[in-house]
Amino acid sequence: MKLRFYKDYVIGKLKESLLAAFIGITAGLSAAFLDFLIFLFHNISFELGIQFFHLTFLAVYMFIVASLESSVTLPGLILSLRILKENLLIPIFAWVAKFVGVALSLSVLPLGREGPAMFLGTGLGQYISQILGLPKGQLNYWGTIGAAAFVGAFLKTPLGGTFYVLENRFGKVLNVDFLINALTASTVSFTIYAYLRGFHPLLHIEGQFHWNLFDLILSVILGILTALATVILLLLYEFFKFIARFVPNSMRPLAIFPVVLLIFAIAQNNRHIHLLELAVTYQPINEVSSHLYPPSELLGVIALEMVSIAIFLSFGYPGGIILPLIFLGACLGNLVAYYSPDKLSILALTGAAAMVSASLNIPITAVIMITEMSHQTLIIPEIVGVLTAYFLAKSFKILRA
Repeated sequence: MKLRFYKDYVIGKLKESLLAAFIGITAGLSAAFLDFLIFLFHNISFELGIQFFHLTFLAVYMFIVASLESSVTLPGLILSLRILKENLLIPIFAWVAKFVGVALSLSVLPLGREGPAMFLGTGLGQYISQILGLPKGQLNYWGTIGAAAFVGAFLKTPLGGTFYVLENRFGKVLNVDFLINALTASTVSFTIYAYLRGFHPLLHIEGQFHWNLFDLILSVILGILTALATVILLLLYEFFKFIARFVPNSMRPLAIFPVVLLIFAIAQNNRHIHLLELAVTYQPINEVSSHLYPPSELLGVIALEMVSIAIFLSFGYPGGIILPLIFLGACLGNLVAYYSPDKLSILALTGAAAMVSASLNIPITAVIMITEMSHQTLIIPEIVGVLTAYFLAKSFKILRA
């Protein structure tokens, strides 16, 4: 009897692993295609000089989509967590609309990838489970697996993507029932994505990475600065969310369009930090992590990116916040490095991890993500900065389901 039970258990787990791998393949292919579209739209828009038409089309597109399916304008993380919590199925129209909207948005606006990736991955996991005739009660399980797979591929951080999804979904990562299959799906999806789109690290950071005890003091300072930046960002986000309540949901992308044009124009006029490349080539993160900039210029671009995040998320433009948070943290690291230039790379990566930890309350994910994205190991400085930021800003999470 025990032997039969063990045999059935092993076969059941093997079937789960195979399904997780299949979801990973689907997510990897989908993420690679979406990345291709982002690059394609970006290159066409900037090479032909039709950015105004691109932004106008995006605003009109989101207006039409929001008129038909209002939930699409919600941040992907929030919408995904609600769907998973209530065990609901993402409508196919909403999935396709988000996919196209993300390609249009990330190719021209300085936003992140993880929110839409979590939503799209959730949908893929759910659809595959339904096609295979699995019980509806498993929608949230396979949706979570799909979310980890898509985030892991789209951000080139399979372990970090898995931890990101599980920390947001459960407040912890060691939910073993989910962890094994999520890691399987995420690893497979990343392998497919990297094979199609390149194995290079997401962040190309140049500089010295040797640290000493003095650097830990700078890490604490960065933790304090990123916690303060998180509070400011949260206030901005709540302010613009309050304003957005006075505008019908479908009209929000059009109502804020003049401000979007202004933000775009300011970002495009900055010849040193190419903010509009953030979601495409990640260039601005690499720039502020490898070269010192005047504090006045850094403060200006920090303010612009904070306002951008708050406005785009409040008024229904598709995108995430992890890449913007990494950029903001790297900028703060650049500010601190003004007094210790030879530590720029260390401080930029530490600031990036601390900012992600402070704003999203995901300390474990923050360290793992920055390590995977940069292929640099700065565990101790990053942990000091991350924990300082996390404990100071624990009550100020930016996106709450």
